[in-house]
Amino acid sequence: MTSPALSPNLTLEIIGDFPTLLKLEHEWRQLAETSEFLAPSQSPQWLLPWWNHFGSGELRVFVLRLNGNLAGVVPCFLHLWEGRRQLTLIGSGVSDYLEPPIATDIVPHAMKALGQALEIRDDWDVCNWQDLNSETPLTRILGDGLCITVQGDIECTAIPVTGDFQQYWTERPRGLRRNVKRYLGKAKSIAQPEFLVSLKPEPEIMNALIGLHGARWRRSGSPGMIAENRLVPFLREMASVFADAGALRLFSLRFENRIVSVILSFVFRDTLFSYLSAFDPEYESLGFGRTLLYDSVRYAFEEGYRSWDFLRGNEAYKFDWGAKRIPKRRVLIVRK
Repeated sequence: MTSPALSPNLTLEIIGDFPTLLKLEHEWRQLAETSEFLAPSQSPQWLLPWWNHFGSGELRVFVLRLNGNLAGVVPCFLHLWEGRRQLTLIGSGVSDYLEPPIATDIVPHAMKALGQALEIRDDWDVCNWQDLNSETPLTRILGDGLCITVQGDIECTAIPVTGDFQQYWTERPRGLRRNVKRYLGKAKSIAQPEFLVSLKPEPEIMNALIGLHGARWRRSGSPGMIAENRLVPFLREMASVFADAGALRLFSLRFENRIVSVILSFVFRDTLFSYLSAFDPEYESLGFGRTLLYDSVRYAFEEGYRSWDFLRGNEAYKFDWGAKRIPKRRVLIVRK
């Protein structure tokens, strides 16, 4: 479905099938790369596989073009949720940043176009768009028949990587520094832990990540994120996709001939996004989770990255490591 011109040379199309959406991938990727803020989960490299693994209902992807060139993509799907027909952003649930790419110079016209498209269609009851930037333009959608509510969403946190690592480390809380040193000394009295950085999804490390994650959460009576979301096939595909682009970093610790801790991370624009971590609960007394995080953050400093992003969640330990809050927004739209 393509609308008539909504402003000089601006059109809006709604894509409802996956083959047509796939044809958009190259343009979409180029548009995403121009976005002011970009995380792995905002890219088509992440979102298209997400749809293959987790998608349900029907695609409703809003595509904006200016003079025929792609200028905005708001990727949604329509499905039943709690008795209502809901438009949800592709990627929801297992993604931490979902701000759609929209060219800055078309924002006012784009918000009017999206509002008109939503008013015209009667196949939805609510838009529930999560994990948006704090200044998302989607709060400015225009439509006399629409009621828009903006809520705070689960924030992300990130460590600014600036200056020298030793200076950074001396500024951390004394208790954190003492614990990391104590755990490392205790481990070294048994065997030397080996810190590894892998740019490929080596089966041994990926299997350890999945196995250790499950083992840790089972001890606390929870299935954990991987099992709960049936995430294994998606994780393996994403690791391969981003490795092929040179954007995978698998950090791990090997101890006594086995992998005891893993962090799966992705690189975008000089930021390391720490997506998933795991440690062996049998070695909990040796604190390998903290040791690996110490080595990984040190790697970020030494390799010249500008940020270590913990992604979603504001657990207290992240602030001990110097993380700053990244506020997020959720936009709800219903008909008046």
